[in-house]
Amino acid sequence: MNPTTPILLASADAPELHQVIQTRLDRWTGRIDVLTDPGQLLLCLAERDYRLLLVDLDWLGAGEGLTQIKTLAPRMEVIVLADFNERQSAVALLELGAGDYLLRPVEPVELALKLERGLEFQTLKTQSNGSADATANELLLLDQATREISHTWQSDETFKIVLSKASRLTQADMAKIYLADPSGNLDPGRFLTHPADTPFEADAFLLPLAEQAAVTQEIIHRQNLAPGTIQAALLVPLISRDKLLGVLVLGYARRSSFAANHGRWLSIFCDQAAIAIENARLFENLASAYIDLAQSREKILHSRNTLQVLFDGITDGLYILDQNLMITALNQVEAERQGYRPDELIGVSCLTLDWARAAPELLARIKESLEKGRETTWNSPENETEPYLKDREFRIYPIRNRIGHIEQVVVFGQDVSERRRWQASLFRSANLAAVGQLAGSVAHQINNPLTITMANSQLLLLEIKANSEAYGLANDILKAGMRIQKIIENLLEFSNQETYFFVETDLIETIEGALALVTRPLKKDRVELVKNYEVRPRLSASVSHLKLVWMNLLLNARDAVVGYTAQPAVTIRTQAVSGHAVKVTITDNGCGIAEKDFERLFRPFFTTKPVGKALGLGLYSAHTIIERHRGQINAYSQPGIATTFEVILPLDNPRDL
Repeated sequence: MNPTTPILLASADAPELHQVIQTRLDRWTGRIDVLTDPGQLLLCLAERDYRLLLVDLDWLGAGEGLTQIKTLAPRMEVIVLADFNERQSAVALLELGAGDYLLRPVEPVELALKLERGLEFQTLKTQSNGSADATANELLLLDQATREISHTWQSDETFKIVLSKASRLTQADMAKIYLADPSGNLDPGRFLTHPADTPFEADAFLLPLAEQAAVTQEIIHRQNLAPGTIQAALLVPLISRDKLLGVLVLGYARRSSFAANHGRWLSIFCDQAAIAIENARLFENLASAYIDLAQSREKILHSRNTLQVLFDGITDGLYILDQNLMITALNQVEAERQGYRPDELIGVSCLTLDWARAAPELLARIKESLEKGRETTWNSPENETEPYLKDREFRIYPIRNRIGHIEQVVVFGQDVSERRRWQASLFRSANLAAVGQLAGSVAHQINNPLTITMANSQLLLLEIKANSEAYGLANDILKAGMRIQKIIENLLEFSNQETYFFVETDLIETIEGALALVTRPLKKDRVELVKNYEVRPRLSASVSHLKLVWMNLLLNARDAVVGYTAQPAVTIRTQAVSGHAVKVTITDNGCGIAEKDFERLFRPFFTTKPVGKALGLGLYSAHTIIERHRGQINAYSQPGIATTFEVILPLDNPRDL
């Protein structure tokens, strides 16, 4: 690029194109001017001579703008920048003098090729003012060929145009294209010749050269060859986006070499042709996919009304939102739930609906899916007061366009009230199972006349002197009664597991509360209990639920060690993970967990214990409770050595989840 003859980028997105040229196309060092005001275009062209103008289609009107530009700068090359759906309008401007067009979104490699070709052609036009008529005719032919290729959307037809025009441009006696297979390797069995029925008798000599050109991706020119089939050969690879499409082979039977400018011109022409071929193939694949899709849809859906009936037949709410959170589609059920007809909400921002204002977290999840392209889920809190959101689960799915950009999201709102009732029932079943295991160890304590015992012991303490032996005995009776009272209190906490009440509590107290319920069965089975509390944090949690987690894990650990090892042991350890989380591990030296069971470990009703001994809900309920605390629960096991359940909990849960 010559710095003294600049390029002008005239478009609203000219600064972005300029940045692409500067940051990604480092071989461009010439001056580039940027213009974003269409009213200044003609004035700018009148004040400075430009070699090339990249101008937005919208700035040219119906064509009169291009006429004015060509009048002001007849030698300047013009490339029209247009959107994909404006392609026909851009093609029409080629007839009015535009040299080429570029479609958005702009690929950096295609931008480079377009600029290079435009500058090359502008230079050749300028130099050809005093050159021979033959050179001018070659340039005109090359330009016509490029225009013809840009109008073609069939790859086979584009290959034929390349053969025909290259043969005519160079007046070659032989022209052939060796085609590449889908993986980009040259296939000697696939080729095209011009004319189509022309025998090509020099394959044994030219095929190795074609393979060399395919590997090096460079033009090969062989001249002054020994008399025979050909005396000169020119081979040009056709490459698009680093993928080989084929190799163009031209040969002279009576001339000793090709002109120097033929290689340069054909290189630019073939680069442009390769992009056109690749685009044509993509278009053909897309067209084929559309045909297949249409045929499949025709077999499944007999009419648009059938699809609409299916869409409206979904009993849960369904939205489709675009990048601006505008509603592009919704089903009948959802529209009625909002108090509108479907057509009244199409094109309306979802921000105007009540649920968007009542659930900012749901709105944040939708925006996150639009930005990052991830599927996500949001559940309404159990204490939700907004009627529309109560007992609803929203699943958000991103929709990508053909180039992978996220254009829309599907928001599927499902009523989960039945599921929550089922989960609550599962919790109750798990609690009953846990209480059943403990019933034998605490039954005789519950049946004691606790109230009378404690009252009488307190009366005795008032009557007996403090230094007497009887005083100590009465005091022991009172302490035992208080211990029984604490055990009963812990058991009663498990009677209401449906609602989570998050309060600030001491983590160790929740562990000790669970131990109070399981210490007796552990001692009965002579299980050594090791406590290693490295930290004693306070955290926001639902106390009764956390106790249920620890109790389930401890009872599972007991079951794993009893009857397996001569020295059964269970270790409880707390550790700080960071300033915002704590880790609790419960390790046993029991039988361990088989690798095949890990994927089902936290599923409901899965158990490895004998039939009738367990419901398979303990780990499931523990997993659910930890998730509701925004935590994680993991299991690690070396069968026959040790098994560890690891629970990581955040210290701050700001409200009931």
